[in-house]
Amino acid sequence: MIRFQSLTRNIEIGANCYLLSLGDKRILIDSGMHPKAESKDALPQFDRILNEPLDAAILSHAHLDHSGSLPVIQRHYPEMPVFMSEATDALAQALLHNSVNVMTSKGEELGINEYPLFTHREIHKVNRQWHPRRNGKKFELHETGGASCTFYDAGHVMGAVGSLFEFSGKKIMYTGDVHFEDQSILKGADFPREKIDVLILECTRGGTALDPEYSRWSEAERLALSMEECLEGKGSVMIPLFAMGRTQETIMMLYELQRAKKLRNSSFLIGGLSIKMTKIYDKFSKRIRRNHQGLNLMRVKGLLSTPRSRGELPKLEQGNVYTLSSGMMAEKTMSNRLAQQFIANPRNLVACVGYADPDSPMARLIESERGEEVLLDSKKEPVKRQCSVQSFDFSGHASRESLIEYAESVHPKKVILVHGDKEAIEWMKQRLNQRLPETEVIIPDPGKEIDLE
Repeated sequence: MIRFQSLTRNIEIGANCYLLSLGDKRILIDSGMHPKAESKDALPQFDRILNEPLDAAILSHAHLDHSGSLPVIQRHYPEMPVFMSEATDALAQALLHNSVNVMTSKGEELGINEYPLFTHREIHKVNRQWHPRRNGKKFELHETGGASCTFYDAGHVMGAVGSLFEFSGKKIMYTGDVHFEDQSILKGADFPREKIDVLILECTRGGTALDPEYSRWSEAERLALSMEECLEGKGSVMIPLFAMGRTQETIMMLYELQRAKKLRNSSFLIGGLSIKMTKIYDKFSKRIRRNHQGLNLMRVKGLLSTPRSRGELPKLEQGNVYTLSSGMMAEKTMSNRLAQQFIANPRNLVACVGYADPDSPMARLIESERGEEVLLDSKKEPVKRQCSVQSFDFSGHASRESLIEYAESVHPKKVILVHGDKEAIEWMKQRLNQRLPETEVIIPDPGKEIDLE
């Protein structure tokens, strides 16, 4: 018997978590925290599974919407082994420790007594049950055998893997978050192409058509042109970035542009969690599939500039390039704090290079007009935006066209669509029905168990 159950609360990108039952073995796939919900509402539907044992867990990558509630579920299953890549082990630890700090300050500010949902000590404790596995090497999910798993490089962020489960002659592939094209650091996904029985497929960009003329390098050149125009006009550039993944990919891309003489040589200012994450990326520079093998960003002379003390905001000076977190300019982060002064200068440029949630300060800034007041911090006055604001597409997720192409290449009997909003998932279902008419395409209702045999 093979069964699947989505433990997300809604059809959306949130607290990603799924239960895969392979005979009598119950495998948890990811254990995320919803980025927009608070307290226990941010957790997956753990109450649906706590009455029975879990035999193992798989962590596809370190982003908190996939890893953020691991310490909570491991509290209930202290002996459960959790399998992941070695790089994910390092990155997830750092992100979870930062999450404790964020929850603690939120708890004090908002009066949420449950915060933090776990402690630094608990992270150290549960980490003993984390077991790194190498890509391409099959391993047993339980000491009694019967069900195995093989990791494959997913190309999304460092350490991200797709998981191929094998049980009773059947193959089930969970893509996790995947990117099939090369980025600046990471090479594209290296997934198996043989026939698969069940494909659990992410749909993040299912609602977005890819421009046939698009290429990552041409988009990078467009960014360089805008930056040069700003700097030439005696302005400064701010590129708000997620601390893990987007920071390292963007800085490597800017370094490539400098070497190609498309962008002037200058330092990029980073701070806080971004420094820690960049050091972890550098630590694995010779141990993962990547471009620029062995190149350490923190050691390239003149490439990065960091604050003298922790949490210190860099000085706002003409001609600087600020590559600060967070990517969505969340309140109290370095990018938000600097933006309070930055966006009032008409010479400056804010470049958005990643996803911005519609409710985020970054999205409000993108949607504003010059001269319009923008609320960046709910506890402060709005700021009049005079600077230039431009958006660029450097997503770490596969285009919907390449997701469909992968599904066609493995020709599954069933496809389960996850990790997307309703519009994205519906588009993917419609297109897959056209391209793979003999395949059953399933949109899982949250909490409902699906029989896959």
